[in-house]
Amino acid sequence: MTNEEAKELLIRYRLGECSEEERQTIEEWYASLENSSDWEWSEEDKKAFKSILHSRIMSEVARERSLTSSTRKIWMRWQIAAAVVVFAIASVVAYVLFFRGEKQPPIAQTSGRETLLTVHDVLPGRTGAILTLDNGSKISLDSTRNGKLATQGATSILNNNGMLRYSEAANAGGIQTYNTITTPNGREYAVVLSDGTRVWLNAASSVHYPVTFFESATRTIEMSGEAYFEVAEKISKTGEKVPFTVRIKHENGEEEEVQVLGTHFNVNAYDEEPGTAVTLLEGAVRVTKAGLQPVLIQPGQQAQISKYISVEKNADIESVMAWKNGRFLFKKAGIQTIMRQAARWYDIEINYPGKIPADTLSGGISKNVKLSEFLKILEYSEIDVSINNKVVEIRPAEAGKL
Repeated sequence: MTNEEAKELLIRYRLGECSEEERQTIEEWYASLENSSDWEWSEEDKKAFKSILHSRIMSEVARERSLTSSTRKIWMRWQIAAAVVVFAIASVVAYVLFFRGEKQPPIAQTSGRETLLTVHDVLPGRTGAILTLDNGSKISLDSTRNGKLATQGATSILNNNGMLRYSEAANAGGIQTYNTITTPNGREYAVVLSDGTRVWLNAASSVHYPVTFFESATRTIEMSGEAYFEVAEKISKTGEKVPFTVRIKHENGEEEEVQVLGTHFNVNAYDEEPGTAVTLLEGAVRVTKAGLQPVLIQPGQQAQISKYISVEKNADIESVMAWKNGRFLFKKAGIQTIMRQAARWYDIEINYPGKIPADTLSGGISKNVKLSEFLKILEYSEIDVSINNKVVEIRPAEAGKL
């Protein structure tokens, strides 16, 4: 079989247009490679075969997600059709057998164009947080069993499978007290406030809130980092809706506010990000910042806050909500954007010893994978990655490196 015939057959295989006999031929061919020790290829054949493999992979990438020509056409999907999985595994085997000459021992360094090996691997983040009570005492929620954790006034604090719940007694009253939930790097948690509002916290985030929302003109909490809110509607004794305000706090002292009645929205307010992003899924919210004109946004829109407030009318909801849905999802994202998310979730340090790669990548992968699997989203970029314990170094690939 010539190289061109092999390439044509692989394309038909990808498209599901092979006959049963052709499909078996391809899969048996690849399976035979691993056990073949005497199959001698010339350097020219190796080069041609590698080109075919690369073309096959990039064809699958292009089919999976069509991107503009200005962006590197990379789309990582780790759970697609079984045939593609077979091909991916076989490609790695072929690469190791024929293009490296022999199997190499595990190393802690990879080129973006090589298969990443698992040395000094890092586990993904998990459920966990620290609850700070009004008196300053702290409770670790990483391994706390289900049930009642504490009682504050007339309110019981319950833990239930990664979600904290405040159960308020009827006609509760007394002195207002506050609690804080903090998620360090590598942790996430959720809480149901005493008014029924649900809050999900991403890694490296916090929310400061009243233990009980007494009868008042407003409900106000403070947050940092990233959180998703499902605000419960509350009606006052006079029959009016009680507004809910999220005050966003930054290390530099700046603040923004999101004011709502009953709605679903996400706030990304990490200090290391270019600005604050408020994305609305349901209802309506008003976004304010001192010195700026308030902005009202509708479902599907995103308010982007920095020195001014701008509105993206067609927000990428899928990407915004990926973290809460257990995934990483990037669309034309820069390397620094991608690795900031990795740093928070895997609790690692990212260094760029040299020029920061200008690549933009697109891809998706589960948050439950180890760091080595996550870094495979860089697999076909012009990037070298090295891992030393929990420090990851990223640099442009060396010129001419295969």
